[in-house]
Amino acid sequence: MTQISHKQIETKILKSSRGNIFFAKDFDDYGTPGNIRQVLSRLEQEGVLRRIAHGIYLKPKIDAVIGEVIPSLEEIAKEIAKRDRVQIIPTGVTALLKLGLTTQVPLKAVYLTDGSPRQIKIGKRTIKFKRTVPKTFAIKNDQLQLIVQALKEKGQKNIEEDFLIKLKPSIEKLDAKVIEKELKFAPVWIQKVIKNSSK
Repeated sequence: MTQISHKQIETKILKSSRGNIFFAKDFDDYGTPGNIRQVLSRLEQEGVLRRIAHGIYLKPKIDAVIGEVIPSLEEIAKEIAKRDRVQIIPTGVTALLKLGLTTQVPLKAVYLTDGSPRQIKIGKRTIKFKRTVPKTFAIKNDQLQLIVQALKEKGQKNIEEDFLIKLKPSIEKLDAKVIEKELKFAPVWIQKVIKNSSK
């Protein structure tokens, strides 16, 4: 790797905003994978970067009280999806959390994807990408997709009145046109729940 390439990597990172996530692959044009890792490793030792997973680095934001601010699993998952040019959908507890139906922050965030299945360790936390069928992405509305995933997480036999009361405000935010066009792609029992709650 030439000194110029070395400097290009450093300049790109130093000029970036705090909170930016970088992938080692972002710098493929600047040298070999081994040499790129060396530069990123040096910047990590100097405190410019923080390595948050294999091949994934963060230029951390610094808070006066708590120090380094680490992005949420969702923010990291979105950056990975953007890099890989794939779609992702939050499922399970992550979907419940985004709808305000739980305060539990999962140690493992599971996302459905049309990309490759894999698992990424972020410290003590994990991001899991599960490959799903293309039909899953037929629902384009984020709010409806979250509601569908939240209901799947609870399961048809475990849907209680208290849960439906908490979910109702989220359902009421859905545009009638969205329900008309996209709800048909959800399982039949979920269609019934949403239609009954939107009346």
